[in-house]
Amino acid sequence: MAQQRSTSTPLTRRTLLIGSSAATFVGVAGCASADATPPSEPATSAPAAEEQRARPLKIDQTDAQRKATIESLTHLDDHPLYSLTWAGEPAALTPPEDAEAGGQLTGFACTLFAASAPDGSALVARNFDWDPGPASVMESTLSSGRQTLAVTDLRYSGIESESDLDDQTKAAGLGRAEAYAFDGINDAGVFIGLAADYQAEPNVASGRKWIGGLGIQRMVLDHAESLEDALDLFDDHNVDFTGGPGLHYLLADRSGAKAVVEFDAGTMQVIRPPQGQPWMCLENFHMSTTPEDQRSGQRRYSTCADTLSSAEGKVSVDEAVGLLDDVRQSHTQWQSVYDLSKGTLRVIAEKSHDFAFAG
Repeated sequence: MAQQRSTSTPLTRRTLLIGSSAATFVGVAGCASADATPPSEPATSAPAAEEQRARPLKIDQTDAQRKATIESLTHLDDHPLYSLTWAGEPAALTPPEDAEAGGQLTGFACTLFAASAPDGSALVARNFDWDPGPASVMESTLSSGRQTLAVTDLRYSGIESESDLDDQTKAAGLGRAEAYAFDGINDAGVFIGLAADYQAEPNVASGRKWIGGLGIQRMVLDHAESLEDALDLFDDHNVDFTGGPGLHYLLADRSGAKAVVEFDAGTMQVIRPPQGQPWMCLENFHMSTTPEDQRSGQRRYSTCADTLSSAEGKVSVDEAVGLLDDVRQSHTQWQSVYDLSKGTLRVIAEKSHDFAFAG
């Protein structure tokens, strides 16, 4: 069971679900202001409409770094899939006076699972299922020295087709591709990936900063050292799903810790695997209100659960790809498998490509 951590900063409340049981978890909100919602009170009602906006991520590069990012674009296959090498500052939120409407069009019917490789390395895999479009792997080095590997849908950077890359104005949007990580890992071994959750009702607490459903992923990749750090970042923010369906998230770290974060009736839910279960799956249904015995009715979830249970939670990268194939849909755009211990990524679009953090 989770324990309250001693801290001088304000505390916020989230619910921890282990198997089918629930317990109250008091988590650290390290940057919350003094008027954050007290632990004994429910989340506040929604603020006025003008306050309900996620502040866009501040993605800072020098002119030289921006130019190098654009010039690094490499065609990998005819999905089309590319790779980008990005350098710059860790993500932050823009000041309130500079904020624009923060809603991002979202809608992902995906499958994710966390397990381990035969040698014990923590492993996470996902199918990204959505409309066809150009995608890119992003290899990023931050000024803090942190490295990240992530996959993005380039349409969020204004690239709707390969021909857009011939337009200098549109191609300049590649500099902001860093803001739109759909799944990724950092060099501390922290993974985060998202999927649609149409029942999600995000928490709204006074004193918290607003951030978009994609923005929270980049903040985790740039700043979290562990799964618990990532959960604290969620506690620091009101997550805004304006512009599309809600989301839930699979998180894991190289220690083998794993959890799903989702939002139910204004409360952040942290769902961990039952004690002794070395794997976890995520599909597009609300896990916090779906008992384990009802999850088996979800085809993709049950396929992953049955396979990983039979394998005692251990699969090789090739076997993980095979399991992703078993739950592949006609609109699967890419498949990714991350080894959190080794810092590697295998991504499959039209072809298979392997990446690793630079030495």
